[in-house]
Amino acid sequence: MSESGRQRERANILGPVLLIAIGVVLMLNTLGILEWSVWLTIVRLWPVLLIAAGLDLLLGRYSAWGSLLAAVLVLAVLAGALWLGTADRAPGGAGLVAEEVLQPLEGATSAEVQISPAVGRLQIQALPEAASLAQGTIYRARNEDVEQTFEGGTRASYRLRAGEVSWAPFGTTAFDRRLWDVGLTPGAVLDLQADMGAGEVVLDLTGLQLERLRVNMGLGRTEVRLPATGRFEATVEGAIGETVIVIPDGLAARIQANAALAVRNLPEGYRQEGNVYTSPGYENAENRVALAVNQAMGVLTV
Repeated sequence: MSESGRQRERANILGPVLLIAIGVVLMLNTLGILEWSVWLTIVRLWPVLLIAAGLDLLLGRYSAWGSLLAAVLVLAVLAGALWLGTADRAPGGAGLVAEEVLQPLEGATSAEVQISPAVGRLQIQALPEAASLAQGTIYRARNEDVEQTFEGGTRASYRLRAGEVSWAPFGTTAFDRRLWDVGLTPGAVLDLQADMGAGEVVLDLTGLQLERLRVNMGLGRTEVRLPATGRFEATVEGAIGETVIVIPDGLAARIQANAALAVRNLPEGYRQEGNVYTSPGYENAENRVALAVNQAMGVLTV
């Protein structure tokens, strides 16, 4: 074999090691041994992955030891993520600032609501009373801004978004404990959108009135419990992670399930046509949801 051939062979160590390591983590996620939130910790350690890639480019082509060092760094990052993933990361607590959120309904009968944290955990549920459109508590980082906008009227518009976000790679576990705990009014019909970059989204929409639901998750776990009444559309998209959708008794459903590299667990007794699953009596049901679910990699359970 020529010298150039040996160099190309040496330069191929990092890629296979990285793919194997990612596959192992995904397997542990799928088996339930490791939480999907571990990916949030891996994201925090991205500078080390860049260093490993740089070492492989700089030294790997000339020395097998350089490529081996880069591979060891990648494994060390993933091992550190596994170790940090077992630490106590209960949402909220020390190192974070608690900010109260309160937006009156102001007579609106319907509303477009968008809630968009960047990282951490998002919890949404129905408020016990209808007077407030949105009310809750946000536990944010000290250098993180929260932006709110509201436009009133019969159909209101409300936006609650993260502003400047700190992605400090070697900070405390407070990064993983950011929590947005928000209640929404049961007294208005909602067009609800929830967006999360990395972390966990838990939506208990029991008791809410929906006309449309959109959930976008980049990296992590999404759990959605749909309301039992109404006719509405829902779209849930996840890149890498786990998506769980609970359809209550009495709610008919038509599910378009698109899963690229994801394990699919779908209800029994539904009529299947390609990627579309329809519950019995959907066409004439008083309460029903047209649901589209897209999961690129991970686990999809309905």
